[in-house]
Amino acid sequence: MKCSTGKYSYMSQELAETALVDQHIYKGFRVHEGPQNVYECGICGYWHLTSKAPTRNERLQQMHDSGEMKRKQEASRWEHGL
Repeated sequence: MKCSTGKYSYMSQELAETALVDQHIYKGFRVHEGPQNVYECGICGYWHLTSKAPTRNERLQQMHDSGEMKRKQEASRWEHGL
């Protein structure tokens, strides 16, 4: 579902965070690339991803810090034969 801002909308913060993590895994973003956090939209009331956040999403940061993100990205590359 899209908002009038043109951004894809997520029904909850949890769904938006899952989409954020999934994008980093499947698109292979580096730590400072791609969307960095989620926010509740003042226009539609749903949740969006943003690359312009002053801070990185805590769940995303923990995955990068622990090495989990790198492992999942590598597994995704193998799954897709890249």
